[in-house]
Amino acid sequence: MKKYLFILILLNNFCYASSELYDKNKEVQEILNNNVYTPNYFSMFLGLILVICLIYVTGFLYQKLIKVKLGDNTDEKDKIQIISSCPLGQGKNLYIVKVNDESVLIGATQNNINFLKNIENKDIQEVENVKKN
Repeated sequence: MKKYLFILILLNNFCYASSELYDKNKEVQEILNNNVYTPNYFSMFLGLILVICLIYVTGFLYQKLIKVKLGDNTDEKDKIQIISSCPLGQGKNLYIVKVNDESVLIGATQNNINFLKNIENKDIQEVENVKKN
């Protein structure tokens, strides 16, 4: 509380001293009256347009770089798909993953991933039918 009171008193004294200087000194008053700043609206508008364009260009480049980094240019057959998942507990899951027309059952925890079993296509169709119903 004392800090705020001190800052308030300091600001009050500063404002009072500057207004007193302005009133007493006619030269300072004339200089301040002659140096009136008039904003240039055209340059402000041009700067705003430039900043907005830079934001859009940066976003466009960011999207292009992310696509290249993630490898979105690969073929559909090379992609990995998670067919189904089943949580077993906190941080423990079972996944059926399809990689290059092969399906596998994988167990995943927070510390490791284990291959459990190859799965036939007919078994996956049964799982998808159960999911739909």
